Amino acid sequence: MSSKETVALSRLPRGPHRLTREDVSASQRHRLCWAAIEAVAARGYKPMTVADIVERAHVSRRTFYEMFDNRDDCFAAGFELAMEIVETKLDSAIENAENLRLREVLFTSLREYLTFLASEPAVARALHVETLSGDAALAEQRARMERVLAERIRAAYLMARADGADYPLVPDGIFDLLVGGIDNRIRDFLRTRGAADLPELAPLLHQAAMALLGRPEYPTGN
Repeated sequence: MSSKETVALSRLPRGPHRLTREDVSASQRHRLCWAAIEAVAARGYKPMTVADIVERAHVSRRTFYEMFDNRDDCFAAGFELAMEIVETKLDSAIENAENLRLREVLFTSLREYLTFLASEPAVARALHVETLSGDAALAEQRARMERVLAERIRAAYLMARADGADYPLVPDGIFDLLVGGIDNRIRDFLRTRGAADLPELAPLLHQAAMALLGRPEYPTGN
């Protein structure tokens, strides 16, 4: 199920319904989170307002302030929601493929992530461009996202070594460098080409990843 389908399902039915108060609240919160991402992508992080969010979410301002302290709080929750979707998609892609080696895990993960961003250009712009103009709290959230992604790659690499793969021992900083480089290329691609073409980056990013992990002779994996 796509993230857009998830949002659509979170919208309340018209007329009488049997949804609990908790269901209604969860739906409203979900819509506000996603609306914050879309508003940031459309207007920019600094210009975005609470009014932009509630208008997109079709939720009252009163309901907004029952759930969030301010627009930054709402966007931070939206950021977390987007990352939860990303991690779920990455986990699913790996679990659905059997006996993958590290090079295949990396390529599958990169392709899945770039495909998701291409299907959700608002998320791509909000997470990779507009978060750079946020406050210290958002900067830390962004850094935490990069640490999580770096740790995923590191865990796959260490598992491959434990299984006997002939990978050289690399410093932990390599994984941070790799994620930072991926982020930079995605941001530049968004600026010059747009979100729809992001999957085209997968072979290049995969080749760079394998080179950093000491196996540049490996093909890019198509």
